[in-house]
Amino acid sequence: MRRMFTRFMALAFALGVCLVLPGVGQAQEETRKTTVYGMLRQTPQGGIELTSAQEPGVVYVPFDRGSIMNSLLDIKVRVRGVVREIVVRNGVTYKVLAVDDVTPMTAEYGATTIERGKAAGLPGTDLAEVHAYHDRTCYFYPRYAVVESLAGYSDGHVLKVSAHTAADSPDAVCELAQGRPLFEIPNGGDFAFAGLSGDTLFVTNGPADGLHGLMAVNLAAQKQTLDATVIPGASVASGSLAYGEKIESGRKPACPAGKTATRPMRLDLKTGKAAPAGKDSCWP
Repeated sequence: MRRMFTRFMALAFALGVCLVLPGVGQAQEETRKTTVYGMLRQTPQGGIELTSAQEPGVVYVPFDRGSIMNSLLDIKVRVRGVVREIVVRNGVTYKVLAVDDVTPMTAEYGATTIERGKAAGLPGTDLAEVHAYHDRTCYFYPRYAVVESLAGYSDGHVLKVSAHTAADSPDAVCELAQGRPLFEIPNGGDFAFAGLSGDTLFVTNGPADGLHGLMAVNLAAQKQTLDATVIPGASVASGSLAYGEKIESGRKPACPAGKTATRPMRLDLKTGKAAPAGKDSCWP
């Protein structure tokens, strides 16, 4: 089972910024479109405004020919369109937005539910803000987001990790529309997200109640720090991962039939170095 993870790791890549000169025609128009995640509200004058937590001091004035926004007031939405005009008044920037489409982002419309401060993965890993969509789950952390979904062409999982900033919209990051891609397992089979601790991502492979694979990746350093076959019971505490690793070769205790020789180990998450942490034993 060891080293099975390596073939699934994707290289990090940087997002390029494309600058397109203004022009005419459908292709040029498409490049001018913007996507805003926010809340549609009705003004006292009967108009509709769109505000986004990621753009303080900015108010969008959206309009559309089909009045598609009237039934989507006071809920989270994704609005896509073209900014036609920008006006600054009394320190507030107003952007006139020609709307192409509006997509609800709330549980009321079956898009997502959100749980904050939820444990996700191995005991002791960081608490996450979990966005549960109908077709995927997004584990949102202060600097990273992990999106786990079922593969469309097999029974496996697709696992994607990206880095984001405080200015990025959680909805946009969870839809992989914002953020910087760092890591991907395109078709993981039994691979599953097992938590995040600081910069370290954990992924398991196989049944959690038996011998299974455990991988650790330092996202900041873009380096895999662990690829081991372990027994149940791995946990994180005080900046290190404690786990019991199957002894693959070398000196090991003589175990009865049906039992596996294991060694208690500890991985320092900061240095990425693992060391024995006790006496060898037989499991179960």
